[in-house]
Amino acid sequence: MELNWLTARNNHTYENGRRYYGFKGEFPFPDDKQAATAHGAISTIWYYLLDGRSFIAPINSVRKNHKFLEFAIRSGSWTIGVLQRHHPAPRLTGMDPTPMLPNLRDFVHHDLQSDWSFTAKQAFHLIHAESLGGVIADYDKFYANAFRHLVPGGWLEVWGNDLRFFTDNAQDETRLVALREWEALMHEAATKFGKRVNVAAEQKELMHSAGFVQVDEQVFKVPFGKWSDDPTLNRVGDHYVFQMQCALEGYTLRLFTRTLGWSREDTDALLIRVQEELKQEDLRLYSYFHLVIGQKPAQAARK
Repeated sequence: MELNWLTARNNHTYENGRRYYGFKGEFPFPDDKQAATAHGAISTIWYYLLDGRSFIAPINSVRKNHKFLEFAIRSGSWTIGVLQRHHPAPRLTGMDPTPMLPNLRDFVHHDLQSDWSFTAKQAFHLIHAESLGGVIADYDKFYANAFRHLVPGGWLEVWGNDLRFFTDNAQDETRLVALREWEALMHEAATKFGKRVNVAAEQKELMHSAGFVQVDEQVFKVPFGKWSDDPTLNRVGDHYVFQMQCALEGYTLRLFTRTLGWSREDTDALLIRVQEELKQEDLRLYSYFHLVIGQKPAQAARK
């Protein structure tokens, strides 16, 4: 279902001082300016992990007649990056339930869960999807939509990370009480909400199951903070700290206060404890970021 611009612009609700898309609580995370900043920081992390590349799908020479889609555009960081890095630029379409880039020529306000409304002539050479956790409930439907709306031989690229942290020192677990409580409650709440957050490691198999070929996955160990011996990873880790500072409240508020029934005061108290634990630089925390690509078979129907 494609949404009217004015309807999409006004279709918001407000809770705990944050703005969310939709009057029915369809999404667990806010879509306000702070949320866009947090999503932009994730895109910056990917920029450094991929040495400035916008995608790794083997599209040898981007041409202006190529058609690219960014699914769930939010901050628009990826789309802006493609426009800046490729000359001539491909024809770009952004799809999102909320208007974030009104000056983008092809911007579709669309229910992310329903059938996509593009025609066969609009089929894409590349579809990019980033940070899908908490965004959609039906991943089989997403992959079916993506497969249907790629040109034969076109590529799907999915970037994601879970809301989980790891440490190689088992003794440090005694210093992560609030963080582990938060992670477990986030998993519980998101599952109850119907849009799970820890889904990054599942995407490779889902892409295979949808009929994609040449499926490949890259997994990055991303440090939280500047503890790596690698200067680039130190820069990445610094951005990861900033991202969590921007995103932690937004990740948590609706899932805890609406879905789990916590008070705002109890939620804030836990977040303060989590933030204090995350400031312990000697913990050497890290997360896994997953990048999965797959190709629609060249012999498949256009749509």
